[in-house]
Amino acid sequence: MRFLKAKSGFIFLVAALLFQRCIGPHASLLSKKYSPAQLREDAQLLNDVILEMHPASGLYHPRDYYKQLFANFIFSLNDSLTEKQFRTRTKLVLDELHCGHTEVLYSKSFYREVKPMKFNYSPYIFLPVNTKLFVIANLNKKQDSTIRKGVEVTRINGIALDSIFKYSKRFISTDGYNQTGKDHFLQLGFNTYFLGQFGRPDTFELEYKEGKVLKQTNYAAIKLKDMPPIPLGPKDDSLFTKYRRAKIKYRFLDSASTGMLMKVEKFAHSGSSRVYRKIFKKLNKTNTENLVLDLRNNGGGSLANAYRLLTYLMDTVATQTLRTPLKNYPYRRYTHGNGAFKFTRFAFKLLGEKKTVRDTDYFAYKMRPRTKNHFGGNIFILINGGSFSASCLVAAYLDGNPRVTLIGEETGGAREGCNAGVTPYYKLPNTRIRVRVPAFRVINDVSPKITGRGIFPDYALTYSYKDLVLKRDLELLKVKELLKLK
Repeated sequence: MRFLKAKSGFIFLVAALLFQRCIGPHASLLSKKYSPAQLREDAQLLNDVILEMHPASGLYHPRDYYKQLFANFIFSLNDSLTEKQFRTRTKLVLDELHCGHTEVLYSKSFYREVKPMKFNYSPYIFLPVNTKLFVIANLNKKQDSTIRKGVEVTRINGIALDSIFKYSKRFISTDGYNQTGKDHFLQLGFNTYFLGQFGRPDTFELEYKEGKVLKQTNYAAIKLKDMPPIPLGPKDDSLFTKYRRAKIKYRFLDSASTGMLMKVEKFAHSGSSRVYRKIFKKLNKTNTENLVLDLRNNGGGSLANAYRLLTYLMDTVATQTLRTPLKNYPYRRYTHGNGAFKFTRFAFKLLGEKKTVRDTDYFAYKMRPRTKNHFGGNIFILINGGSFSASCLVAAYLDGNPRVTLIGEETGGAREGCNAGVTPYYKLPNTRIRVRVPAFRVINDVSPKITGRGIFPDYALTYSYKDLVLKRDLELLKVKELLKLK
């Protein structure tokens, strides 16, 4: 199931993170500038925290690379900057960590000031598809639409499309050198991303194609608090049995129960144990031969939940290792949750096997296949650029099993693992910007080599604009083709 359905909270977050021009009478915090000395103090703290605790430091680049990167960043802070300007530059520096769990958020005061404001948006809604951009809707019902749905756009406000795509994706964090995750979230939030980076004018200038002819038009902006969600995937049918707390739903693909589709929307922290018991008991009772595990758009969640699912599916014992050099958070006055971090270390020690190598602690957790209601049939795993973190863990540990077929596109998370486990936020002392910094390196022991890439499908599929508009589910259609189901 393919969705371009961003929750209103996500859209607001993107707007607040990237907005360029606000409409509203109170702009004191938004225009406030911080001195070079204040900015250097914030950047120095960030340097110290990252080099002391971030698991990716030394992973994709040597530590000396990051030392020089931060030294150059701190040295470059010679002018006063607003919070937005400093956040933008900080974000670009931290993107060099190639960590999808590392994020830079504005201060809470900034969000409170932005929340009641309205922004200039284009009434025409754009949809990125691969390297092209299309008009998909018009929010202004009173406006005579001079541009029809499906028109291909080549420039917005004089800026070429490839420049908009390339620059906007620099602000989307993914693991390693992955691009499908960037493409996925750019598609979800494009109508806010490009405005956040390139400005919110009162009048938009659009260059588009009609056939082979290039045309131009100007139209007025529309003022909105946030961009409404745009559903592009097929709607759930009534055949699904849903478990809302566990974020899991399932249905059989045919009347003979030869195949079941199980969608794990996220790896929730509660409710999954009972749901998995019910589903796999039903699979055993109905002698279902094929399980379709849908991990598309699954951004991760609970590691324990992912481990639990794997025990029903994997054939051999496997381990996953979490490592950290930390006994306590460094610079604790700027963060919270050190007690929870110490409890997590204690829990990993109880549940797994601990060893220490050169002041770094390694916690190996062993996953054993279940004997009761273990599924031994064919497994089809649906993945895309929105498959991240714990969903990549599941895909990585099942990939290579002769019973498993992966369908879709490269995952947004890396094959070798990620930086997660516990992710505290550090509040910088002057700008009050918050930086999310993972405390553990989560290592997929089945893929120890550092690749910087995701898990690749056995059957790679690419959606066209027509596929999205017609609400086709290419991955599920491929499964039915392989199983010869109608």
